[in-house]
Amino acid sequence: MTKGYMICVDDDSSVLETLQEQLRERFQNTHYIEIADSAEVALSLIDDVQESGEVIEVIISDQVMPGMKGDKFLEEIHKKLPDTIKILLTGQAGLDSAIRAINYGGLNRYVEKPWNIDLLSRDIQDLINKFRQNLENQHMLRELNKKIQELEFENNSLKKPT
Repeated sequence: MTKGYMICVDDDSSVLETLQEQLRERFQNTHYIEIADSAEVALSLIDDVQESGEVIEVIISDQVMPGMKGDKFLEEIHKKLPDTIKILLTGQAGLDSAIRAINYGGLNRYVEKPWNIDLLSRDIQDLINKFRQNLENQHMLRELNKKIQELEFENNSLKKPT
């Protein structure tokens, strides 16, 4: 399987660098770990990755950022990439933004700062396994539908009077 992408978004560069370093230690063999210091930069990065045909498996976003907040950002991502794993990582989000992210942003996990990297890594790995299983199921369903159409075409051609 090709490497997937994880994108981390936070306006605090020390948080971003720490998270990137910790994720690279655990996922560098299976994922590219990209960072963005704002939701707007992340949206541009996501467009670039998608245009290259690569798969974005995980997005980890801070809630409190200048410009677009994390819950709104995840809502935008959910419209584009509904199956992508979305994690809200925050120190001060409050319940309202978490509920918004869950309801409208397809949030998979809500993680408070400071995070426990072992727990976060385990959760991410579990979510990636489910994500990849879902992709495989979608692929098998497409293949099955293609075979059904081929069989229907063959069956219809056999029924035609000669």
